[in-house]
Amino acid sequence: MKRCTRIFLVALLILGAGTLSAQAASLSGRASTQALWFSDEFGADHFDLSQYLRFHARQLDAADTVSVSGYGRAWGDAQQGGGVDGRLYYLYIDRKGLPKQTDVRLGRQFFFVSAGSAIVDGARVDTRPFGPVAITVVGGRHVFFNTTGEGTKRGDFAAAVQASLTNIPGGSMDLSYFTSYDENDLAKEIVGLSASKRFSKYGELYTQLRYDMISKVWSEIQVGARSAILPKFTFNAEFFRTIPVFEATSIFSVFAVERFQEVLFRAQYDMDPRLSLSGEYRNESYGGGDTANVGELGLRYRPRDGMSLYGAGIWRNGTGGNLAGFELSGDTVFRKNYILSAGVQHDNFRRELMDSHDSATRFWIGGEAKLRKNVSVQARIEDTHSQQFKQDVRARLALNVDF
Repeated sequence: MKRCTRIFLVALLILGAGTLSAQAASLSGRASTQALWFSDEFGADHFDLSQYLRFHARQLDAADTVSVSGYGRAWGDAQQGGGVDGRLYYLYIDRKGLPKQTDVRLGRQFFFVSAGSAIVDGARVDTRPFGPVAITVVGGRHVFFNTTGEGTKRGDFAAAVQASLTNIPGGSMDLSYFTSYDENDLAKEIVGLSASKRFSKYGELYTQLRYDMISKVWSEIQVGARSAILPKFTFNAEFFRTIPVFEATSIFSVFAVERFQEVLFRAQYDMDPRLSLSGEYRNESYGGGDTANVGELGLRYRPRDGMSLYGAGIWRNGTGGNLAGFELSGDTVFRKNYILSAGVQHDNFRRELMDSHDSATRFWIGGEAKLRKNVSVQARIEDTHSQQFKQDVRARLALNVDF
């Protein structure tokens, strides 16, 4: 749907220009011009030029109840050709208090509820009809992106409704329903619940649940706890389980799938303001008796303000193969307007069903320079050496203008 994208991009520019001419309006955002050099998996070189624009305009009326937000990208391959492509990620107008305690959003927008998420061309209503209950209703044309632009077809639709409790001390709870249609055929129907509760200084409990009504399975179960009750020590434990659920209209929905399950433990100990030790362990289960254990142990050192050094060891064994590696990285700020960062990552691994070991090493260096209060330049270059690629150089340069 390139035509639709172009229309939205033109509307974005018109709205932006119109806002600039309005003396009472407030306009903020970022324009980012980026150049990217890389080679694809077939060895062909690419030189992409991209233009990003994100803006937010408010104070468009005396009561400041109307605002307009937009975000889009246009890009092309200057080396391989192929013309210019564009994507509009969102462009919507917000109206607060229409009516009282009700906010309305119209246009292209991304929404997320506990049951699912989507980008739609449509409308959203947030209201508090009574007491501590907040209701969200959103829906519209379901927007899909593919490698050449939009892949949305006639009859693609997504919608959701969510009820939230807003009076839980130190906590929240949302119950929602998400549905989508593929060319007018029911594709997804999911019920979701998310909740969290903080218990004073002891920590926080949280959960995320999703039930697929078409497949009649719990497609996602997440339960976790965070705590910082011990001095200088933070701890996170989490259980996560999911069963891949394809759209009912997809051919993949007829294939049997295994559930994935993960138990995670993460901790950090701040020895002093300059030195901290962190670690993570994950036990992964893929069904059918396939398991893997993954771990990372890292040390961060801050020798002075504005400088940070990090070293970590990484390991994995089990289904999929074994891996052992390390990372060394650091960044520093000097003269307040300049940031320099660099790092190296090395992995030695053996893939499943193979006797030999492979290795890969990536080196990278990057930085940011603040040329003016609202103008900055970012750059990064990296090179990967492995048995498959003797050299794989990638580079990125960006000019950012904030307004």
